[in-house]
Amino acid sequence: MMRFGSLLTILLLASLGLNAWLLLDKFLVTPTIEKTRPLSSLSPLERLVLAADSRNNGEANAGGKKGLESLLRSRATESKENLSADDLQILFDAGEFIGAIEAWQWLASNDQTLAEQIKRQWLLIAGQWLETGALESTRLLFEAWLRQYPYDLAFRGLQAQWLAASGDRLAAIEKYYSLLNESVAAEQGRYAGAISKLVDAEVTALADQQAWHPLIRFIERLLWHEPQHPPYILMLAKAHIELKQYGQATTLLQSIAYNEYYEAQVNDLLEAIALKNLRAEAIALTPQNEHYLVDGQINNATAVNLLIDTGASVSVISERYFRQVQNRLSPTFIRQAKITTAGGIVDAPVYQFSSFAIGEYRLRNMQFVVMELEGKGQGDGLLGMNFLKAFDFRIDQQNNLLLLNPR
Repeated sequence: MMRFGSLLTILLLASLGLNAWLLLDKFLVTPTIEKTRPLSSLSPLERLVLAADSRNNGEANAGGKKGLESLLRSRATESKENLSADDLQILFDAGEFIGAIEAWQWLASNDQTLAEQIKRQWLLIAGQWLETGALESTRLLFEAWLRQYPYDLAFRGLQAQWLAASGDRLAAIEKYYSLLNESVAAEQGRYAGAISKLVDAEVTALADQQAWHPLIRFIERLLWHEPQHPPYILMLAKAHIELKQYGQATTLLQSIAYNEYYEAQVNDLLEAIALKNLRAEAIALTPQNEHYLVDGQINNATAVNLLIDTGASVSVISERYFRQVQNRLSPTFIRQAKITTAGGIVDAPVYQFSSFAIGEYRLRNMQFVVMELEGKGQGDGLLGMNFLKAFDFRIDQQNNLLLLNPR
């Protein structure tokens, strides 16, 4: 009887101890979640427990406790029908991208269509992150994905978007060029458009800063991808012009002079180079209504101010000016000429001077008609084609310059 009572006492104590252990385990020990329950049915507390398990123990530890990733792996292996889009989204929303991607892999092996829908959804969410400045979350996502799928075009495109949003336009452009070269024709237009937008933004930013050397390095890198691309060559030529590197700019422009679409732009830039090259030797003009006055020298010493008249075949000096310089300059009488004027035809003498010059440009034995000039504002006479035809000349009306180049 005593033995039976002792045995009963022992069993009672054991039962009490077991109940106490279960009670303590309920309140003090981290709860576990049954593998067969869908994650969408878990309470917020249970989800937090699983997320913490995933962060602290991504794989099963020695004690057999499983994190969320291990749980999903087990479900995918043993009970695929219990793995749902909600399960993956819980991981994704918790920032557990590695676990979410591993779960996605098992889902893809069972339901490729659903897996692709989830992937597109994740990309859409990542795009929204970029728009709101959540760059770090975007980076963690695409890095996790590209560790598993390094050649995935969609997530490499996300990486390019992240680089652009982070301010590294050149690195983004490099990524887009890689995608452009690897993608099918239907996708190439999208990547080319992204490249064009980034190039315009970077060129504008560097030009606004007048950072011509960085701009040149940037465009030279673009030409590594697209040699002889006319828009890049035009940009590069303009940067060299800003640095007064006219030889380099001319060589670049001549390399695309054959392109009919860019012919007008090339010619405009070549003319700008010619103007800048000649500006130091160009002759300053004084605007006079719709015409220009230019200063010259007769016989190397005597100043004369003439109105440029490309319609006059022979240059003219006024009778007043001629009387002032005749004795000093001793011009040679050549002939009497009939000159057509607004008032009719008049007889006027033609005299020859030993030389006439504008700046450094000089002609010997220059002839002038001597006659009275009507109206005011004509200076001392007219500069006609008997001087101008000896040169390739152009009047730069924007800068009030006479450009002369000996034939």
